[in-house]
Amino acid sequence: MSGLGVEADAFLRAFFSGMFLCGVYEVLRLFRRIIRHHSIVVSAEDFLYWLFCGFYLFGEIFQTSSGEIRWYFIAGTVAGAVAFFAVLSKTGKFCGKIFEKKTGKHGKRVD
Repeated sequence: MSGLGVEADAFLRAFFSGMFLCGVYEVLRLFRRIIRHHSIVVSAEDFLYWLFCGFYLFGEIFQTSSGEIRWYFIAGTVAGAVAFFAVLSKTGKFCGKIFEKKTGKHGKRVD
């Protein structure tokens, strides 16, 4: 049973790694909405993001399973990303409804 516990721990680390990486990308997307970027800069940011993801996931895989890629690590990372976007989309819709009630459909303040 100790092997199963180690695999479950690796799955949870992968799950939270997927959530973390999606959170980082979401912050990058929000930054791009606040400050418009040229397409070359966006491409460079994406390249650096994916480079970071590669090194980060390599480090996580190396720590959890001595560098061996396991199916549950990949599944955990994907599940974490899906969970992050599921929660984020519901939260975004909820906040959008609150914003719409406060400001009206056209963004003007309604008292």
